[in-house]
Amino acid sequence: MIWLALLLIFPSAPAYALQQPIEERVVVTANAYPVPFENLSRAVTVLTREDLDRLPSKSIADILANTTSIDIRSRAPFGIQNDISVRGSAFSQVLVLVDGMRMNNSQTGHHNADFPVPLQDVDRIEVLLGSGSSLYGADAFGGIVNIITRRRSERASASISGGQHGYLNGSFSMGWRRGRLDQSISASASRSSGFQYDRDFRNISIGGRTGIGDHTTFYVSHVNKEFGANGFYGPSPSREWTNQTFVAFENTRSGRSGNKAIFQVYYRTHGDRFLYDIRSPGLFENNHRTHAIGASAKLQFKTTDAGLLTLGGEMGEDWISSGNLGDHAFARSSLFGELQWLLGRSAAIYPGFRLDYYSNFGISANPSLSGSWWVLPRIRLRSSVGRAFRIPSFTELYYRDPNNEADPSLKPESSWSTEAGIDFIPAKQWLGTLTLFSRSERNVIDWIRTSAAEKWRTANIRKLRATGAEIGIERSLGPRSQLGVRYSRISLNPGRMDYSSKYVLDYARDSWTAAASFSMPFALEYKQTFSYKRRADGRDYWLLDGCLERNFRHFAAGVDFSNLLNSRYQEVMGVDMPGRWFAVCLRTR
Repeated sequence: MIWLALLLIFPSAPAYALQQPIEERVVVTANAYPVPFENLSRAVTVLTREDLDRLPSKSIADILANTTSIDIRSRAPFGIQNDISVRGSAFSQVLVLVDGMRMNNSQTGHHNADFPVPLQDVDRIEVLLGSGSSLYGADAFGGIVNIITRRRSERASASISGGQHGYLNGSFSMGWRRGRLDQSISASASRSSGFQYDRDFRNISIGGRTGIGDHTTFYVSHVNKEFGANGFYGPSPSREWTNQTFVAFENTRSGRSGNKAIFQVYYRTHGDRFLYDIRSPGLFENNHRTHAIGASAKLQFKTTDAGLLTLGGEMGEDWISSGNLGDHAFARSSLFGELQWLLGRSAAIYPGFRLDYYSNFGISANPSLSGSWWVLPRIRLRSSVGRAFRIPSFTELYYRDPNNEADPSLKPESSWSTEAGIDFIPAKQWLGTLTLFSRSERNVIDWIRTSAAEKWRTANIRKLRATGAEIGIERSLGPRSQLGVRYSRISLNPGRMDYSSKYVLDYARDSWTAAASFSMPFALEYKQTFSYKRRADGRDYWLLDGCLERNFRHFAAGVDFSNLLNSRYQEVMGVDMPGRWFAVCLRTR
């Protein structure tokens, strides 16, 4: 078969190809001001809407799982419950944004991947690898995931699929424009009876955007989940209910001289009900409700023909009401700035600085410096250094249950990150990358214990050093045919340890990721992702997901498969993931 031949030729190939000339790609996440790809000085992965459509993925988490140095530690399939790690970071050390607005949950990092955006609302995903606190504040140790939503109305589209284990999924989206008003709505829902006892789930998400003219947009979304959590956080059949509502406003103004102002306001609320043992309702049952509100202003203006200065400020508040954690709150505010300085047509430097204040932990200063240089027309060198910080979550400070006990005296953690890389274009529609990185962390927060008879407890565990390398090459073979190769190697050194670590040292040491999409005779299209992971404790596994579709005039019909190799694996220790899983699908074109 064609796909088997491809796997033999390209045993590890995620293809995120060059959809347009390299100089036309504009990236908004790596710097305070959007810059074209040719001026990037950081390692960034950009997944456009076209890239997302070419991946056989059912969720944003599935898409991220095939991105360089991202380790998605799933407890359930189809994006139901996941932790995100970047470059070996803990799941709480990755900052998640929607249109540049913070999504990280103050209760626990386990909720950071409760993305409040239906997949069909995503315009593109940008992943910044490495420290980002000088741009976006707390939590950006390993990297930043910025989900950028669609800004214009789309034609109506719909899909439905069903398969093993009582799996059903449906989605639709539509948009229309009337004068200055641009409106779009979308919704999706999925359910499954579960591949094991107490592993069923249901998921509903809706979203809507209203645009007024070219300057003002309102966005609102809601996601609601219920899932069996057997063994997720302890040796018992548990159950969890989560919901999240996100409301955002943005206004953008541009001046004739190239100056620009961006104002954003958002509110987000997240509910979490967790039943530790479904056999004992009301015993060790937790109910949490977190809220976050924020506002930011960013001003961009030219200082000279070669210089562009961005200045901004942000303020907000997070609070929680919880039956287990209690009622707590903190306020936050920040000032930040970055200078883009072009040194002719071949080099650029970006010094940046951000000052954050948290009412419960004080001030954190986070500088950064990055630069790039096209030493040859097809070869670019880049390097960066920056500081990051993170304050403890409410769970790390106050949580208690039969297996865990938190410490309210925890200190914030901090890190310094450096990287050096090279990008090269060996030929038209080819792009190769190589990056070496290092991260030194202090006061690292983890759940630890010295023996199995003890409870897990939170603590600041001295220092931690992460080093690694990332290499990849991509090739576009046309509008529907893409190939590529990516590999990452990560090592964490915690020094001498006289305790067991629950989260920090659970990372993917070696990762191959693969993706391919191409057209076949008889109007067939094939999409696949293929990956290999070897974790720090020696566990390893191969995963092959794909979709074979037949295109008709107005719709496409096909077969989806997950874990075709029927691998037995656990991405979180003690939590089984499903074996081979088939579904049939039908979608409009």
